Amino acid sequence: METLGMRIRKIRKERKLTLAELAGDRLTKGMLSLIENDKANPSMDSLAYIAEQLGIEVSELLEEVSTSELRELLETVKKVIIHSNEQQRERMKLIEPYLERLPVSYEAGQLLVLYSNSKYDIDKVDWEEPLERAIKMFKKMNLMNDWLRAYILKSSTEFIKHNYKKALDILLTVKKEVELNYYVIDELTSLDLLYMVAVEYLAVGMADEGFVVTNEAIKLSKEKRIFYRIDDLYRLAAVKAMMDYNEQDLQYYFKKLEQYADFTEDVPTKRLYLSIKAHYYNTFIKDYEKGNELAEQFKDLDTSETNMPLYFYYLEKGKSLFGMKRFKDALEIFNQIGEFSEFIHHPYDLSIQYELYAYKALCYEQQGQLAKALEEAKIGVDLVKPLIDTPYKQFINDTYEKLKKKADGR
Repeated sequence: METLGMRIRKIRKERKLTLAELAGDRLTKGMLSLIENDKANPSMDSLAYIAEQLGIEVSELLEEVSTSELRELLETVKKVIIHSNEQQRERMKLIEPYLERLPVSYEAGQLLVLYSNSKYDIDKVDWEEPLERAIKMFKKMNLMNDWLRAYILKSSTEFIKHNYKKALDILLTVKKEVELNYYVIDELTSLDLLYMVAVEYLAVGMADEGFVVTNEAIKLSKEKRIFYRIDDLYRLAAVKAMMDYNEQDLQYYFKKLEQYADFTEDVPTKRLYLSIKAHYYNTFIKDYEKGNELAEQFKDLDTSETNMPLYFYYLEKGKSLFGMKRFKDALEIFNQIGEFSEFIHHPYDLSIQYELYAYKALCYEQQGQLAKALEEAKIGVDLVKPLIDTPYKQFINDTYEKLKKKADGR
């Protein structure tokens, strides 16, 4: 097998360079001789210097891993089911010995994406470089679907940090490049892109632009008879119609969601439909009996097929009880909500979650505990402050102001 020293010596001779010509301030002729004869191992800095002097990439000096070995590694890594940081570390540990030796290949690009993803999930540092390597690698090989998916991942990391504008800018830039250069992108990847652009438009308060892209995605789905993400898209459209008080459009999207859930017999979609409809009746229609009925239907569905958290049930159930003036029961339900899901990041969903504190405040007010009511209301106000304006944010702020006036005797 060709060693690193043999490879350096071979390339140096091809370039017709003597050891003296290759040496310099950073490496002596003697040290280079030791490296070429495999009697010394260069640091990465030294290796980078040698590659620069030879006019090549560092990867050309390093021993490349065979395609079959990389393919086997990729399959092994994919079998690691991620449920905890420990499993993320297991995935990284499998990939790390290969990081500096990865050739330009599909398997290498996928490994870099997986490594970057795990690195981000664990400590949020030093994850960008492997992802950028993957992006460049995919583009060099003209693997445009993988290139685009890597950019979607890059955008998602900013979205999770609530850098909504930056996340949107990343996708709009890459979307424009795709369109200007007529890149061939498959339908599933295109739907992922359009869905994320729509979501991020809504996150920065550009609801009309988001709705345009949502309809573009729905149209593509219908034309290609691909129903991937269709439930997510109908949910986006329904939420916008709800916030616009557009009853006609809202009922249309409710019907589509219900039909899709019935057709696919998909439990997560059914629960999604029931949760958004319960929310509609509790928050916008103020029909708390109906909201309560839908919340109970949500709870009764088999949860073995979905990890959709029960706080949706507790929140809507509590709002129904509050509306029915069962304030003590409502508080008991609200207090069963522990920590909110770490996977919720959209301003709409966060604002809906934070309504909890306004409703708890109103329950405490009804029980004559005004100080406790103000304390809960202030938590909601502080949490929702950095988010875009929504009816939910307005409700939270109005609740706090009303309680403050009552406390001040105004």
